[in-house]
Amino acid sequence: MPKTVAVLFGGRSCENEISIITGTMACNLLRGEGFRVLPLYIAQSGEMYTGEALFDVSSFRGGVQGRAVRAALLRGSLYEWRGKKLREIAAVDCALNCCHGMGGEDGAVAGLLDLNDIASASPDLAPSAVFMDKYLTKLAAAALGVRTLPYFRVTEEEFRRRGAFAVRCIEERLGYPVIVKPARQGSSIGVFVAEDRESLLFSLRAAFAYDTVLLAEKYLAERREINCAAYHDGKEIVVSPCEEPKTVHKFLTFADKYESGGKERQSTFPADLPEEVAEAVRGATKLLYRRMQLRGVVRADFLVADGEVYFNEMNTVPGSLAWYLFCDNLADYGAVLARMLARGEEEHRARAAKKMLAGCGVLGSLPSKGGKARGAR
Repeated sequence: MPKTVAVLFGGRSCENEISIITGTMACNLLRGEGFRVLPLYIAQSGEMYTGEALFDVSSFRGGVQGRAVRAALLRGSLYEWRGKKLREIAAVDCALNCCHGMGGEDGAVAGLLDLNDIASASPDLAPSAVFMDKYLTKLAAAALGVRTLPYFRVTEEEFRRRGAFAVRCIEERLGYPVIVKPARQGSSIGVFVAEDRESLLFSLRAAFAYDTVLLAEKYLAERREINCAAYHDGKEIVVSPCEEPKTVHKFLTFADKYESGGKERQSTFPADLPEEVAEAVRGATKLLYRRMQLRGVVRADFLVADGEVYFNEMNTVPGSLAWYLFCDNLADYGAVLARMLARGEEEHRARAAKKMLAGCGVLGSLPSKGGKARGAR
């Protein structure tokens, strides 16, 4: 009997449509590998949907209502709503998270799967949450000895109370130009480059439209953006060659990444780098993958300037799951996904075999009638 796989995509984020492309791709590839695939689309409203129509990306134009049924994940199974009742569709053997950005890549989907005892081929909650937050990413990288660019963190509340002080700190610690980023957004959403105080103030105010926490970071005008991906194939961590995406802008924009009008991704692959630089990028990617206990496929983004390598961010759910960094043909990526699913099931079984303390006796020590429990100390 074929394994049943739930593929979650969409999500309550600005990257919902990009996730649809990734999710439908994964659904069709896994079906080609012989899995029973259950597409599970999360709308920006938070509603979940499933159905055969969700294998086709064109079904999402204008909304999926009428093309799919509302769904829910409960205790290891996928259900569909029939009026006010739930009907079980199937037990889920493993799930693949294809939700980019907030509400998916930040650990929310990982938590949902954990809570419902469903094996996952994607990163766990803790590393997902860390890498979704650019400030926590800096702290994790520093703890592992991975170099990043100088930065300054500012919250919306701090900026309201002491905006002038925050601006002075950025100017004194970083100088101009600086790049301003929402701490918990992806795909270059809400990112600005500031050349002076006037543009810095504008950038901070504009970026706060996307998050309550921002990072200002030293901007390197003469820099190269380099990507590298990794996954665990069940035996070892597989690290891709380096890629250099192309842009005519000051940084790799949302349009550079996704709005190609159907054209191929513009990049140099493998990137034309000195061997020692390429190995530094690949080594840092593998180190972060191993020490942060990642699972599935991830893509690490770096900046290279004057021969120095700086870790920029980690995408725990990369666009189209970074198939182009591992396979010459998209069809070959189905086998890679199958290995990730097997790894996810193996790790889930190992965790499920651990003991859970039950019936520890605390409730039995309470008075049988009329007693009020005192708070634990």
